Amino acid sequence: MFDLLRDSLGVYSQVRDEVQLLFDPAKDRDPAYANFAIGQLHFYSERCQSVNLLLQEGKLWDCDILMRSALECATRFLFVSVAEGKERDLRVEEYTYLLNEIEDLQRCEKTRTAAQQASDPDYAMLLGGAVLSQERLTTLRQKWPRPKRKALLQKWSFSEMARALTSVHRKEIDLRLFGSLLHTYAISSHLIHADQTAMNLVWERRGRVPHERDALVAAHSARLITSPVSLLFICWRALAFAVGVPAKNENAVRALLDLHKRADVYHKAFAESQRAYYK
Repeated sequence: MFDLLRDSLGVYSQVRDEVQLLFDPAKDRDPAYANFAIGQLHFYSERCQSVNLLLQEGKLWDCDILMRSALECATRFLFVSVAEGKERDLRVEEYTYLLNEIEDLQRCEKTRTAAQQASDPDYAMLLGGAVLSQERLTTLRQKWPRPKRKALLQKWSFSEMARALTSVHRKEIDLRLFGSLLHTYAISSHLIHADQTAMNLVWERRGRVPHERDALVAAHSARLITSPVSLLFICWRALAFAVGVPAKNENAVRALLDLHKRADVYHKAFAESQRAYYK
């Protein structure tokens, strides 16, 4: 499994280099989009680096929690990148400015309460500095009444973005199967919130017979090893589409396909261990 992880880093590097080659063309074509893209992909790559460190320690559930953040980041990047013309410009503005205003508005009351209840005066001072002024708060409330906030937040929800992406079917990029990530996203949500489903997942795995548990852990690890590379590959194709430059690197494509072929051995082994339960 460590060989698969090591080789995945090599494939990731190949794709990352292709992504970086597109940054300058993106800046020339659309500076606002380029700033958005560079920020998103930097954040994504840092999360993936942390996932790789956790994988080496066998912390698979923690990897899932962190991959939720990476997946949301990649999804937002794709949601903006596959849009065209004025809609792409609008989505960049919504993400960069408008959603930020809504988040400031929603966070303000929580920050004020935390400042009021802080026992440490320095902590109270610092939190108080993050509270919006009454004038700014009034302006945002007038600009963002609840129905208007709800509509924009719904547009940018993961499920809505995923639904929109599954309708993307172009020569340059085909995202019709993006909805397959909804299950992974849901499982990560349970782990983040530490609800009963999360407890069940952890204890159910511990209770499996050793050979089944080992097969499941191997398949889980293989998914977490390949997911960061696969998502970055899709982002590369989307960035190339947005910039209007062909995404071509046969070596990177072959390396990614080979990585998935090797990982699929672990998925098939676990599926075979469960076949008797589904007859």
